[in-house]
Amino acid sequence: MEETTSNFRRNVMLIGAIGGAVVGLLAARVFIRSAEEEAAESGKDLAITPAKGLQIGVLVMGLLRQLSNL
Repeated sequence: MEETTSNFRRNVMLIGAIGGAVVGLLAARVFIRSAEEEAAESGKDLAITPAKGLQIGVLVMGLLRQLSNL
């Protein structure tokens, strides 16, 4: 029984790590595309402002909170 639980935990952690990496890469790609479009329209340099960083942090925390309620 203990070995089954250990295998289950390992598999869930592995799937979660791979899934998180894939979702993170996709989110970064969308963010970069959005930042490039915004920079092209406004003529400003590409940069992550503190406000944008805070928005991303709050969104990530909200996502984690929603996942923990599943």
